[in-house]
Amino acid sequence: MMKKRLQRLGPAAAIGIGAGIAAAVLCSLASRGTIPAAVLANLAPLPIMIAMLGYGAIAGAVAVVSATLTVSVLYYVQQKLGNLDTAALAGLTFAFFLGLPAFWLSLLSVLSRVKGSPNWVVTTRVGSFFAREYCPLERVLSYATSVCATIGVAIAIYVSSLYGGFDLALERLSADITPFVEQLIGPKMQLPAGVDARGLARATVLAAAPMVAGCSLIMLMLNLWLAGRVAQLSGQLPRPWPDIAWELRLPRIYLLVFGAASAIGPYIGGLPGLIVIIVAVTLGIAYALLGLAVAHYLPRGSSFRIPLLIAIYLGLAVPVTWLVFLLGLVVVGILDAAFSLRDRKKKAALPKP
Repeated sequence: MMKKRLQRLGPAAAIGIGAGIAAAVLCSLASRGTIPAAVLANLAPLPIMIAMLGYGAIAGAVAVVSATLTVSVLYYVQQKLGNLDTAALAGLTFAFFLGLPAFWLSLLSVLSRVKGSPNWVVTTRVGSFFAREYCPLERVLSYATSVCATIGVAIAIYVSSLYGGFDLALERLSADITPFVEQLIGPKMQLPAGVDARGLARATVLAAAPMVAGCSLIMLMLNLWLAGRVAQLSGQLPRPWPDIAWELRLPRIYLLVFGAASAIGPYIGGLPGLIVIIVAVTLGIAYALLGLAVAHYLPRGSSFRIPLLIAIYLGLAVPVTWLVFLLGLVVVGILDAAFSLRDRKKKAALPKP
């Protein structure tokens, strides 16, 4: 019995170990401080997600454990056999901020159940589309948004406690990065009236946690898409490929939360205000992803669809215009959530009796 179990679980565990080591190596590249290294470091969740999507929950879970241990070992070696507690903390930080979210989102993506059954199970092979239903992308994006907002809030609380309070942390960190801001500005750049290097440093510190939360959401969803494509191309994806442009949604309640957080966030001071802003920014990024899905879906069948999508992606890639295009996608995503633009198009396309 034990031998058969090892034979069944051994290959998945071996794949998980390799995937975890690959994820840890990618994550460690962030310490290089170069743009190519940062790009590769953002792919750290990818091996874990591929292991989970393509080879099952055992491979995914082993990948998380393997990555956590490898990150700890790499950090310990890079610090020239430094503090074991610090190395363990580095591994746990990876696990909670990257490893476990990657495992959970990819696990959700392969859950399915027989139609009419209340029990979700991990899918092991592609079933009949008419016999099974798969975990909706709405739930995947909802969990991803909640997880990334929690990551941003955890960072804000941890940094505040590290410096003995929110106000002290803000002042200390602003003072620390003010010289770097002054170097970036230079003596010839003219700032608007009432704006100085210290104010820009303060704004940068306040924006750090919301930016981490929003960028984490983009990173996790992009890695999930890439992992799904890799598993699909290798013939290991245990579910049909979803129609992302149609299925990617958020619950209506999130729209109310986003509106309330955006309205009251700037008027609440201190750490509670920052937490509300983190939630608003993370939801804003989620609605931008919805807006991108809408931009893929609504022009289907039209001649300008490809030029429109090229313009959107180029606009998001150019440093001068990315913010304008991002805000535009947020507005489109909110409009779709409020007025069901995709549902209206689909209903209008149905043949009339």
